[in-house]
Amino acid sequence: MTIQNKAYQPLVELCEIPEINKNGRDIDKMLGIICAISASPQSLDLADWFPLLWLQDGPSFSNENIARDFAAAVLQFYENCLANYQQSTPLSLPTELWLNEKNEVTAQGIAFASGYLSGFHSIEALWQELNLAPESESGQLLQTTMLLLSKMATANNKDPQMQPLFVQLPDMNEIISTLPSLLSVLGNFSVSVSNND
Repeated sequence: MTIQNKAYQPLVELCEIPEINKNGRDIDKMLGIICAISASPQSLDLADWFPLLWLQDGPSFSNENIARDFAAAVLQFYENCLANYQQSTPLSLPTELWLNEKNEVTAQGIAFASGYLSGFHSIEALWQELNLAPESESGQLLQTTMLLLSKMATANNKDPQMQPLFVQLPDMNEIISTLPSLLSVLGNFSVSVSNND
């Protein structure tokens, strides 16, 4: 694998540092949040979304080097997502960790999906400003992406209202194998919208 294919690796390693591990969100959740934020229809300042990566106490770094390294790793993954969106190439994600031998979504997969959804909800108003018609190609792309992520995030939830809908969706292994491309297509649409503003 090339360095570009593992743009998330420095962030994964930094999240093993006890102070980040204690105050930061789960690494897979962070990756999901960053993927969603980087696909925002309007560019956001780091200060607007950096707090989403932390639990209530927020970041507390014992020294400047760790703080700087963490911010650099977050931005490296963020910029890698943007580059993939612009070229419409599949996102580099640790999908091999998201499925167990029974083809069930793992805790890491659930964390990524719920992170993406929470990141998306934090910028949902920006998406709503686009006024996407539900039957339009972009409206259906957004709706499909959110449904697949919801199925992943709530895999262990037997909500009777959602189950009939989830049954109609692809199997988990198919969702996970298509997700890096699907998220990139959605990001590509979003980047093209923000470039036209």
